[in-house]
Amino acid sequence: MKKWVSLLLPLVGLAVFVWIVRGTGVNRILETYRQIDARRLVIFPLFTVFILAVRGYRWWLLLRLVGIPYSRWRSTVVWAIGFFAASITPGKVGDAVRALYVSRETAKGFGESFLTVFMDRLMDLVTVLVFGVATIVVFSSRYMDMPSLWVIIAAALALLALVYLVLHGGLMRKLAGPVFRILTPAKYRSQLSAEVEGFYDALGLYARHWKVTAYAAVLTLVFWVGIVVLAFTVAQTLGIGVSFGYVALIMPMVTLVEIIPVSVSGIGTREATVIFFFSAVGIGSAQAVAFSVGYLIAGTYLTALAGFIAWLANPAKLGQ
Repeated sequence: MKKWVSLLLPLVGLAVFVWIVRGTGVNRILETYRQIDARRLVIFPLFTVFILAVRGYRWWLLLRLVGIPYSRWRSTVVWAIGFFAASITPGKVGDAVRALYVSRETAKGFGESFLTVFMDRLMDLVTVLVFGVATIVVFSSRYMDMPSLWVIIAAALALLALVYLVLHGGLMRKLAGPVFRILTPAKYRSQLSAEVEGFYDALGLYARHWKVTAYAAVLTLVFWVGIVVLAFTVAQTLGIGVSFGYVALIMPMVTLVEIIPVSVSGIGTREATVIFFFSAVGIGSAQAVAFSVGYLIAGTYLTALAGFIAWLANPAKLGQ
């Protein structure tokens, strides 16, 4: 049953995408692409280099902080592989393959290795959640009321509360311990318990070395600025008249919907979100879909292609 659910969930986003494209009209969407100045396209591989450099470097810092001997180059390569895996799995869960590479190539356990991936993704999630709440408040006050405004804010705050819970090992052990003992077979308890302890022991290092952790957080902001510039460049390349400030306002919500595990790479859910936000400033659905797909290609698939090439050179079974 679980296998069937994991196979069917991505089809929800795909179905939404097909419905949106059919309703908008393929020819209208293609007309937006016909306006592209091909000379502008040469800049997008530079964004890929930027993404790989910043994200690989940030993860290398997180690895080094817990004593995992990974070079900057290898950190970047394995991060790219994880990004490729994330781009083809619902909710980007495939990104955890990075921990498999680290634990396989070093003497560190999977728990400590996974912690670095967890912290890497956590910084992104917290940043997007905070900016996403700001987007909801600003957008609702300046443009139009968002549906279920307070429900969305409550969900974001609940996610932040969950993050707080996971980061506090003592509290997590008290709440999840009984469930862990019930659901985990006896022969696996000691191994899994050791991995969890390794996870929380290493987690304490991030708190003690807060300056390095703060530096990694600053890199998160640098990366986020780069993503907004990338999105704005896509809009400009397509001749869509939207301001840089508005792109910066809506991108947190566009990014959040990509995490919802009913789609792969946010296909379908992202298009619906962009249509909603673009309609508030008088931009039609055809341009919105063209922007969304263009952003997917430039912001996700170009980087995922680099990861795919790296994975071919050093494959690991994603099912592991």
